[in-house]
Amino acid sequence: MSSTTKETSSSHNPFSPPPPGTPTKVYKGGCHCGKFEFECRHPVLEDGYDVVSCNCSICTQRGYLLIYILDPKDFTLIKGSEAELTRYQFNTKFNTHLFCPVCGSGMFTIGEDTSKGIRIIIVNARTISDLDIEKLTLKKVDGRTLL
Repeated sequence: MSSTTKETSSSHNPFSPPPPGTPTKVYKGGCHCGKFEFECRHPVLEDGYDVVSCNCSICTQRGYLLIYILDPKDFTLIKGSEAELTRYQFNTKFNTHLFCPVCGSGMFTIGEDTSKGIRIIIVNARTISDLDIEKLTLKKVDGRTLL
């Protein structure tokens, strides 16, 4: 079975909060070497909730598939600390890409605009344990043009 790829949005926009009552699931993941682990609560991805496939330079080069955690309370590092991660910013510097300093895994990004009170966590779906990537619904986003 292959991933479903579509150019238009499903019934929900992954960049906005889900409708009230949307079923959620706690996902666990981490880096390749095991130094860092996280948990995140998100609408059930396997039920067709869009995962973003962006064509910007960093997403293309690193193979990211993006899950937007709009409420920072729905993301927790359960092993390791944010201060221990390596940081990388480019272009607009809205996003801070965080990597394991040992194995280089890019687990998540923090999007932040303090002037607007925005802080979102963008998880790389490929770092979630036991998530069947082939069953995800991908939403193509033209990040090359946006960034």
